[in-house]
Amino acid sequence: MAAALEGYVFACPVADVPVRGKKTVHVGETRVLIVACESGMYAIEDRCPQTGRPIAHGKVIDCVITSPATGAEYDLRTGQYIGGGLSPLQSERLRTFPLKVDGSKVYLLVA
Repeated sequence: MAAALEGYVFACPVADVPVRGKKTVHVGETRVLIVACESGMYAIEDRCPQTGRPIAHGKVIDCVITSPATGAEYDLRTGQYIGGGLSPLQSERLRTFPLKVDGSKVYLLVA
């Protein structure tokens, strides 16, 4: 699988991400939130698009994360804004990152 991981960087061991939980990691200067939910593991920038504040303490239900600062909801799979928050702009999105699990390690593609 080494060729399939070209460009990806090691983020953390799989064991560091709790089942249906979250883990914040730093890849270069980017703070990334890895979230394990019902349908898999996803990686987003740990930053609310509306305020720029961390989103890591947001509640996750059915692969939707709610910003603790604004109440805005985002789909973890796509980064798509779902609703709520300070200024309901459909163009607001979470920055998402491709994630791969190789054995016991999590890798991210952060350009």
